[in-house]
Formats: sequence, C-alpha cells, structure tokens
Amino acid sequence: MKIKMNNWIPKNNIMRFAIIMALFSVILYFSGLFFVTDKIKKIEDDYRGAESVSYKMDKIRIIKSTTETNKEILQPLQDFFIQKGDEVKFIERIENIARTSSVKFKIISIDIKKTGKKTSKPDSFKENIDLKVRLEGSWQKVVSFMDKLEKMPFGVSIENIRLDTNASSGWSGLVEFIIFREK
Repeated sequence: MKIKMNNWIPKNNIMRFAIIMALFSVILYFSGLFFVTDKIKKIEDDYRGAESVSYKMDKIRIIKSTTETNKEILQPLQDFFIQKGDEVKFIERIENIARTSSVKFKIISIDIKKTGKKTSKPDSFKENIDLKVRLEGSWQKVVSFMDKLEKMPFGVSIENIRLDTNASSGWSGLVEFIIFREK
C-alpha cells in the first residue's frame, strides 16, 4: 500500500482561496472596526451635545433665578440703559434740562449705531445713540447744563464739546454725546 504524499500538499487554487479569504477577513475586520469607531464617535458627540444643551438650560435657569432674586440690586443697572421706545421721553428730558438751565438748545443729528464686533452671533444687547446738539448761553448756564446732563441716571457719555465765545449770547457751539440704549 502506497500512500501518496502529494495529496497532503495544498494545491495552488486552495492556497489562493485561503489567501483571498484571509485578506477578505482582514478587510472585513478593519471596515467593521472603522464602522464601529465612527458610530461610537457619533454617540459620544450626541451625548456631549445633549449634555451641552442641558448645561445651557441649567445655566439659563440659574441666571433667571439670580436675576429675580437680585431684582432690586440690578434695577439701577437696567435703568442705566434707555429702553427701546423711551428715546422721545429721554430727549424731552434733555430739553427740559436745557430749559431749566436757560440754555438755547437744538438737536442737530441723531444716529443709532449698533455696538459689538461683526460676528456670527446675534447682535449685541445694546445700541448707542449718537446725539449732536447746538447750545447757546452764558458760560455758567452752559456748564450748568453739562453738569446736569452728566449727572443723569442714564448711560450718557459726553464725547466732544466745541464752544466758542459769541458776543450776543455768551457761548455757543456743539456738544456730542452718546446715549446707551437697550435693544
């Protein structure tokens, strides 16, 4: 009885098939690994996003609660900004200060400017109103007007004063100031 040893040596077709199957298994393993890793990353991102939204909601709730608790303390700060729609009342108040100071007063220009940098975020919560007025009166009356204007409980910043002496009324010139308005 002769046993042929050639039967135990793999044929070329069997070797090719085994190599192809091994390569297919490796490719399948790495693609599955990539797929699973991608899904895990998406789940982690979604979790962080949900955590972030939850964190933001908690923070908003805390800020609202703190604002309500400290309402009396924050009121002067809120009053610092002129509320939208109260601009006319504010200008009437300035005109009243000019009358009580005995100063001739005329508004030259009003310009509303948005504040903050140009970003993808929504606009800032406040706007600046640039106001330019012409004044005439004695030195004491003009200084009195400026002092009262500066002491107003609103956000007013005097930016530029140009006064010249005038033979008929004493002093005249332009005053430019910024009024801070809440949006």
